[in-house]
Amino acid sequence: MRIGELETRSGASRHTLRYYEQIGLISPMRRTNNYRVYTAQTLQDLNFIQRAQSMGFSLGEIGQILNAQRNKMIDCADGAKLIEKKMAEIKQKIADLKSIYRYLDEERANLAGCPTRLRFAP
Repeated sequence: MRIGELETRSGASRHTLRYYEQIGLISPMRRTNNYRVYTAQTLQDLNFIQRAQSMGFSLGEIGQILNAQRNKMIDCADGAKLIEKKMAEIKQKIADLKSIYRYLDEERANLAGCPTRLRFAP
């Protein structure tokens, strides 16, 4: 399939597809007229990229995973470890955000009880 069809079927823009090609996430074949040709595997890779991004994986991490898959260097146990690591990162972010929230809530309460009006100079 050509880039227009891949764009339609994947929901990714041409700009995104070319960027993914540039950073090595996808690799189209080239015809003699230099047109890009994409396979069904590219569509599957794009689906994986979109799902992994929605789970918080960076494009760099996704590239490493795709490379390991393509070179048969990752198995289910390795995949489970990657997910476990991402879950730990997310858990830490949640803890950090809760801490910030508590601090802001305390500051809001302090300011709400403040008897004087604060003036901000423009």
